[in-house]
Amino acid sequence: MIPTFCNPPVRLVFLLVSATLLSLVGSAQDLVNADDLNLVQTWTQELGGWDYPVAVSVPAGPPPANGHPVCILLHGNGGTGQGALFQSNSWLQDHIRIAPTGYMNSWNLCGENSDAPDIAMLADLIDQLSAFDNVDMDHIRMMGSSNGAGLVNQAFIELNHPGLDAFVAFVSQMNEPQFHNGAFHRPSGQTNAPLSFCGYDETVQPAQGRRYLSICNTNDNTIPYGGGPAVGNFFLPAEFAIHQVAIHEGHIGPAVTGEAIAGTALIEFSYLGGDVVLLQGDAGHGSNPDQIAYAQEFLAFEDAGDGGDGDIDCPEDLDFDGFISVADVLLLLGQFGCAQDCGAYDITGNGLVGVSDVLAMLNVFGMPCADTPGIPTVTTDSTYAFTVDTAIVYAQGLSHQSLNSNASETMPLLLDAYVPVGAGENRPVIVVIHGGGFTGGSRGGWRSVAMAEYFASRGWVAFSIDYRVSSDFGTLPQEWVDSIMGGELSAYEVSKALAIYPAHRDAKAALRWVATHAEDYDINLDHLTVGGGSAGGVASIGVSVTESNDYTNELSVSEDPTLSTTNLGQEYEVQTILDFWGSGSAVDLLGAVYGVDRFDPEDPPLFIAHGTEDSTVAYSNALILQETWTNLDLPHVLYTLEGAGHGPWEVEAPDADGNLKSLYALAFDFIVEQQMLQLE
Repeated sequence: MIPTFCNPPVRLVFLLVSATLLSLVGSAQDLVNADDLNLVQTWTQELGGWDYPVAVSVPAGPPPANGHPVCILLHGNGGTGQGALFQSNSWLQDHIRIAPTGYMNSWNLCGENSDAPDIAMLADLIDQLSAFDNVDMDHIRMMGSSNGAGLVNQAFIELNHPGLDAFVAFVSQMNEPQFHNGAFHRPSGQTNAPLSFCGYDETVQPAQGRRYLSICNTNDNTIPYGGGPAVGNFFLPAEFAIHQVAIHEGHIGPAVTGEAIAGTALIEFSYLGGDVVLLQGDAGHGSNPDQIAYAQEFLAFEDAGDGGDGDIDCPEDLDFDGFISVADVLLLLGQFGCAQDCGAYDITGNGLVGVSDVLAMLNVFGMPCADTPGIPTVTTDSTYAFTVDTAIVYAQGLSHQSLNSNASETMPLLLDAYVPVGAGENRPVIVVIHGGGFTGGSRGGWRSVAMAEYFASRGWVAFSIDYRVSSDFGTLPQEWVDSIMGGELSAYEVSKALAIYPAHRDAKAALRWVATHAEDYDINLDHLTVGGGSAGGVASIGVSVTESNDYTNELSVSEDPTLSTTNLGQEYEVQTILDFWGSGSAVDLLGAVYGVDRFDPEDPPLFIAHGTEDSTVAYSNALILQETWTNLDLPHVLYTLEGAGHGPWEVEAPDADGNLKSLYALAFDFIVEQQMLQLE
């Protein structure tokens, strides 16, 4: 009998849900055991193909809404996957554990008898995992010991899947073939000890944004802590090796000093807030309980949507009322079957609104949401001192000798972080993009610095970013080149139009880096502003209103390997745009090349300041933007600077009450109003 409080729409909802589950639940596929995987590879030693034996353990009970995290376990030389699985029984129970056995019970590193394509096997394994509904593809970890740790290190170097988020290497630091001549390497063919660096001859830029833990022992008689020859290879000193990993992940400066962990015999060398760590111990060529406990905490994973008691995080709260209710189910069913641009309705993030999303919602139906961060507080006047962390590498980019030439080099892309001291947690954030016509400028220019300092002193965490300009010749999609070169543009206009693509690709990568590191800086991503002047205004609009894959997926990782360093898959949503004498030209250009229209009613509120006598970017561009936001019924404001030319940063303009204010102060008021920030 249906309770009396259920009106007809509610009954309809539950009938629809029941029908959906009955008709579709059979299509769901979970990873259950080793029979669900097929790890066959072919190489010179096994021309007929060889199937890697694999052991699998899946946690009991229903999976969390987003699936179980996965840990791929790699045994030491002479071991087996089943043995590695057994050794982790007591402390990885919340993970799906997958433990393959290597060819000849070893992994293909310098000096080993196996020539098996182990990295290709791991890449194939990760691809296969994407087919299973109970796998969390955003949290895939690798852990190995000794010879298996060597393969973990190589996987860190070579594999760039965005879901790989943590690596743990027991008793084997990086070796010299893997890192030499100031760069990470991989082999172009078979590994062979007589070859220079065992055949590791191709430079690699590992993906960034992953966590890395190396556990080494000073009394290890197999792999020397201080580096040197061992087991047919040559190892780097452990402390040198971790410093190189940390530098690649964004650390600036010399190696850190180790600190003792109270109550243990362990020394911790910690970088980047604990994301890159060397744990020094004295357990020989093995591990002790303190090291295991540290690794367990390093891999700790909490999924608030697991259906337990208490509040939960709320991707399923589609109507934002703080509860998972009938209204949310109705909204979800209204989008059932969506396979493109599904937004928040794709709860599980698998690209389709389907049965997995329905199951995720039913798993938490009727529950309240966890408390969300409060509204950030800022100050009208300059209040806070701030620190400036300079030259942080947020990604890598290719710089060609000429337009898309074969000759290129990898260049680091840098940003500076301005962090208010004593402002507490829950900070709004602003990303400043410098101007310069896409031909010059830098994150350290006085205009960018002044804007970053203005907002940091009032409570924002501010980032000022560099990006590739025209002289860097960033990699371009061929259709972009063909479209620009086929138009009726001057040589100068062509140069700028070509530079717009890598500049936006980089600026979006910077925003993804900021989103990835939000917790490190106590940032509330619900209060994200992007702003800049001239080309910086163009880019601020471009990165804020285009889709997440625009200026990214037009190139593949094989065409531009540095894409793997840009935190692909990380989402962000700009809440406010500051445009000082810019335009919407980057969005228009994207539309001209690809036939898309990215201005829509979901775009952020827009602040515009523009001089009427601007001879560089005509004032008419401001009017076009004003008309666009008006037609879309979106919040915006235009400050017309009568008689001003290009770049009038010192000009004042009247606010709504007629009070003359600086452009920064007017922008401050706009952000506070649109984001409903609290004023101290």
